Amino acid sequence: MLDRVLVQSGRLLGSSSVVGRSIGIGVRAIGTTANASGNAKPAEPSGKVNESSTAAMEFKQQHPRVLRRLPRVDAGPSAAEQAVSNILYNTPIAPKLQTERHILDCLAQDEPGVLARVTGIMAARGFNIDTLVASKTEVPGLSRMTLVLKGPAIVMEQAKKQLEDLVPIWAVLDYSHTRIIERESLLVKVSILRQSSDGATAATATADGEEGAPLSDAAFVDSQERLHSLRQLADLFKGQILDVAHNTAVVSLNAKSDRIDAFLKLVRPFGILEAVRSGIMAMPRSGNVTMFESERNVSHATIDHDDAPDLSNLPPS
Repeated sequence: MLDRVLVQSGRLLGSSSVVGRSIGIGVRAIGTTANASGNAKPAEPSGKVNESSTAAMEFKQQHPRVLRRLPRVDAGPSAAEQAVSNILYNTPIAPKLQTERHILDCLAQDEPGVLARVTGIMAARGFNIDTLVASKTEVPGLSRMTLVLKGPAIVMEQAKKQLEDLVPIWAVLDYSHTRIIERESLLVKVSILRQSSDGATAATATADGEEGAPLSDAAFVDSQERLHSLRQLADLFKGQILDVAHNTAVVSLNAKSDRIDAFLKLVRPFGILEAVRSGIMAMPRSGNVTMFESERNVSHATIDHDDAPDLSNLPPS
């Protein structure tokens, strides 16, 4: 019985191998037909799988993998960054001050030779006096001098002591680090006629060398337009036009030194004929200011009458 079962299983295995061979032959025939027609690539012969790591590295080197870059979105600088950049670009660079600016106010007797002695002491110390204003005060016999100069602080202290040692000098006030009001006066004469290419004004071209000759209609209209522009510019700086002629105008301005410098730069295209400046006049601002810092911070002491000594027990003086 067992022998019959083995014989039948052997026959089944033989028939399956025959069927497998016939299927493989059919597949090869189909591949050969497709290759002959040229419509598909020939099937690669099945070989033994290569499990070597060296062959895998060679395959990777021959077929490198190309990574696709992600699209980059450039959002640009933010609004705050752009605003800060504009502010830094438009901000002017602060000038490097090598010397300190000092403002001194000298109260002296109104007598000859005082001004020469004051300027001699400053010149001996190497100070360059920028402005100097000297005039009488409301007190008879008392004059006031305001000096604006530049120099080191240590040398300034020595110069102040020498000024105070002078007999005609009553006192020397230092306003360098004090809240003050400073003003300067300006008188400037400006041309209101348009200049030609050769530098001559319209008045010389129309007057033919005669001073005070009437202007032509075109020159008159142009001078009035320039005068109107000059008046608007003076109003912006709170100045006044004191005198007007057919070719010139005189402007008066009372302001700080920086504003006067800015006004002169703006009227320079008109043509400045003459200009005079008075110098800086200074006065401290009003307020609860004392000469001694200790008195400002110390509160007034209150007396306790209960703890006060009895004066009747003291010996007679």
